[in-house]
Amino acid sequence: MKQNNALFVLSNGRVAAINKNDGQIIWEIKIKQYLSGPVRMTIGQLTVEDDKLFIGASGILLCLSAKDGSLIWKNELKGWGYQFVSMGNVSNEAASAAVIRAAAAAATAAAT
Repeated sequence: MKQNNALFVLSNGRVAAINKNDGQIIWEIKIKQYLSGPVRMTIGQLTVEDDKLFIGASGILLCLSAKDGSLIWKNELKGWGYQFVSMGNVSNEAASAAVIRAAAAAATAAAT
């Protein structure tokens, strides 16, 4: 199936690719399999770029294959806390930098 026929969904600790033509699940994974330690909060944000699906959840950033949901890499964002991760895509670099600065400031404030 072509990637442009897939709709990606993040809900209740799961990520799925849904066929936009018929609503059928193409693949589905549970985020907790990629998270170390207890899952604190499994809501988050996702964005798609090329063949990669980026997910921010529970203070961790994941990069998954949009084709099958397999893990490409993860960044535990050590020192940033365990809350919602907001992201901006590459075409919005200024907004991304502002989000990163705000998240770092929030993590520092929460640690003190």
